[in-house]
Amino acid sequence: MQRLFRRFRTMRGAVMAPLLGAVALAGGGVGYMTSMPGESFRGPLPPLSAEQELLARRLREHVEHIAREEHNTSYPGQLEDVARYLESALAEMGYAVKQQMFSVDGNRVRNLEVTVRRPGSSPGKSRVVVVGAHYDSAPGTPGANDNATGSAAVIELARALKEMRPEHGQEIRLVLFVNEEPPYFKTAQMGSLLHARDMVERGENVTAMLSLETIGYFSDAKGSQHYPPPLDALYPDTGNFIAFVGDLGSRELVRAALASFRRHAKFPSEGLAAPASIPGVDWSDHWSYRQQGFPALMITDTAPYRYPHYHTAQDTPDKIDYALLARVVKGIEFVVRDLAAAP
Repeated sequence: MQRLFRRFRTMRGAVMAPLLGAVALAGGGVGYMTSMPGESFRGPLPPLSAEQELLARRLREHVEHIAREEHNTSYPGQLEDVARYLESALAEMGYAVKQQMFSVDGNRVRNLEVTVRRPGSSPGKSRVVVVGAHYDSAPGTPGANDNATGSAAVIELARALKEMRPEHGQEIRLVLFVNEEPPYFKTAQMGSLLHARDMVERGENVTAMLSLETIGYFSDAKGSQHYPPPLDALYPDTGNFIAFVGDLGSRELVRAALASFRRHAKFPSEGLAAPASIPGVDWSDHWSYRQQGFPALMITDTAPYRYPHYHTAQDTPDKIDYALLARVVKGIEFVVRDLAAAP
């Protein structure tokens, strides 16, 4: 992903803007891409509740453990340590953790999955909301924001939703994926692609997939937020918001998820449903589910378009704003609850 980003950044905006603008218009127009329900929260954030303060502490603990050092198939021992930590955290909550094991480059690796469903519901016959994040780090980085923040959020969403009783015929899958980062991104060894294909083979009815990708860095400084053209003229230049991003085929999901977040969370938010050809729109695990035809989106702080430490050795736990991360995760919890209750 970073190679793509760097290559894109070297191209002249004067050349790319008309091209991407034409693509956007072909997909239904800029207004179709950017028109979203509700209003982004503005003004001072309210004080954290006691629940959010506890959540912030737990998120910090997870991120600090996951991002102690680089963890990917180049460092299989460290990757296994992170997988065991995540597995144990879920098991301690009382979940039966399902492992999806596979081999890559001489290593045995795995996705981890838990399910929230009403007792007595029939597995495999439900409408499924998938919430996932990758837990591997990119080469050369411990991966605190990318993507220990997303992994920590999945763990804490699992805690928050543990006692939820979805309606019969509805269930939630919380998944931690391996191998999202290069060299596996958009290849057959990408963990989320194997998971999405497995859901197709089992005949699962996935109604929504939310990929939590790099969600813990925010800035109130003007000029801290960047975009590929033509989006740079349409969105704020201050990187203090969380973004809901999907391709045009997932526009209704983007709008529904963002509307829910704005109803429940007092936190700035933006939404975009755009052609996948715009750099960044499909840069996470939601890509895998879109390949199988499922509606899917990414929730993100926009990663390289904001975060100065993206894919570097400086992506460490001290860079994360845990109080803001807690607000975002609590808002996502309500989104998941609303999506799981949808008819």
